[in-house]
Amino acid sequence: MKKAEYIFRAAVFLVCAGGLVWFLIPLLWNVLNIGNACGLCVCAALMAGSLFFGKIREACLRSRVWRGVFLAADILLCAGAAWTIAMTCCMFSAAASTPPENSTVVVLGSLVSGTKPSADLQSRIDTAAVYLKEHPGTVCVASGGQGPREGITEAEAIKKTLVSAGVEPARVLLEDQSRSTRENLRNSLAVIKKAGGSQKLAIVTDDYHEFRACSIARSLGLEAYAVPARTPWFILSSCWAREVLALAKYLLIPV
Repeated sequence: MKKAEYIFRAAVFLVCAGGLVWFLIPLLWNVLNIGNACGLCVCAALMAGSLFFGKIREACLRSRVWRGVFLAADILLCAGAAWTIAMTCCMFSAAASTPPENSTVVVLGSLVSGTKPSADLQSRIDTAAVYLKEHPGTVCVASGGQGPREGITEAEAIKKTLVSAGVEPARVLLEDQSRSTRENLRNSLAVIKKAGGSQKLAIVTDDYHEFRACSIARSLGLEAYAVPARTPWFILSSCWAREVLALAKYLLIPV
């Protein structure tokens, strides 16, 4: 029994050590958000738990309070793991939808570094450029306002980069006031209505983000389909973990 326990504890430690590295990688690109911060804390806590499990067990045998704390931590960990798996499945399923031909493309904004799209936003722009070239009859809404560290609006960065990639400027409409996904879609709808475009949306965003983006669009009465962009591998851990938390807020705390 002790041998099996040691093997299990060693496996937990090694898996969590790998997770720790995975969540640390975005820091090399100056990316730290609630997603990889929480991931780092969970991995560090599990590594500590595997190292000091003997002492934790002794404390639980001596104290009812420690048993309660340990049980609560176990329940929270299992619930978090189940939620993470369920939300990851939702992300994968949403990214698999295919837009109809007459859809309007909406490119959701992300961070702009000065006047240059971040790696995350560049991936969305590249995906949108390919889609627009393959569907020459479609128009596009570049959506995103200007954050405190951004030299231009996200919408301007999207349009400028799309045009430099060969997309005709007249096909790219601007929505440059939004600060959230819901505002992206609500404001883009107003732009589309004004232009007389189709309210069937081909939403271009990261694959992990498609589920929430399409769900919000449908809550606004729109038909929504995914044109998923591949998230750069070196920031995937932070983006994915942050989205799991964002989905908890979106689905469990309605606004």
